[in-house]
Amino acid sequence: MKNIHLLSAGFILLLSLTYCSPQEFPLGNFQKTPILADGNAEDWGLPLRFGSDGGALQYNITNDSRNIYVSVATNDQATQISILRAGISIYVDTKGKKNKTMGLSFPANEALEGEHNRSVSPANYKKQNLMDKDIFKTFGFINMENTNYAISDTSAIKMGINYDAFGNLIFESIIPLKYIFNKSLNAKTAPSISIGIVLNPLTMRSGNRGPNSAGGETGMRSGGGGMGGGMRGGGMSGGGMGGGGMNGGGMGGGMRGGGGGMGGGRRGGGGMRGGGGSFTPQNLANWYQFKLAF
Repeated sequence: MKNIHLLSAGFILLLSLTYCSPQEFPLGNFQKTPILADGNAEDWGLPLRFGSDGGALQYNITNDSRNIYVSVATNDQATQISILRAGISIYVDTKGKKNKTMGLSFPANEALEGEHNRSVSPANYKKQNLMDKDIFKTFGFINMENTNYAISDTSAIKMGINYDAFGNLIFESIIPLKYIFNKSLNAKTAPSISIGIVLNPLTMRSGNRGPNSAGGETGMRSGGGGMGGGMRGGGMSGGGMGGGGMNGGGMGGGMRGGGGGMGGGRRGGGGMRGGGGSFTPQNLANWYQFKLAF
């Protein structure tokens, strides 16, 4: 009888320790080779390590003894436009949950409007949109001010975004650990954290249309149109986006480069609607929970 009571007490103690102890996540990947935040994923290799449900987004997150490295890639046209117009945010939660009080958001520039967009040819529309987005903002980091930074400013957090040769939009960021933790870290003291990659919902206003808005490459219609046409060629993994675009055609292939990529595809729904409506990109939030590697 005494042994039973001892076993019960031990089991209760084990449960209490389990629920009181901080949660441990799988060990992350230590970044052994140099990474540049230049909007070029060649130093990462495609396909990236993780993929969102549906395959519209690929990403990878690593760290070394000084920095956390984040890379995001997408060949999905709706997701690309959403990133350039509504933005992408990278959140850091030192408790390993999904808190959004610390992070960075790109772009901090105002969206392009009306006639300025229409004057750009379809071939140059995405590049023009990207060139006008050169500011990101930071918030919640320690030992640094909450403010806006130019992408060219490498004094604190480094960030880069660009299109590669296959039409993939590549987003990269290097975040020093000294802006996240107030103490030195090593393999014994390494905490479990989480990084969130969150796409902001895109709100389309009437008059804010790109070239060929009646059904061409950008396909942003005011008042209920949607994306027609789609984008041919390129793509990550050979197929690219062809056919009927977002209104029923679906996307074949996925990301090309680096030996593989994202296959499958998905069918579009209502497309992008103007007149104050909103477009929510696929896979709005992706969180990676891991223990820092040393």
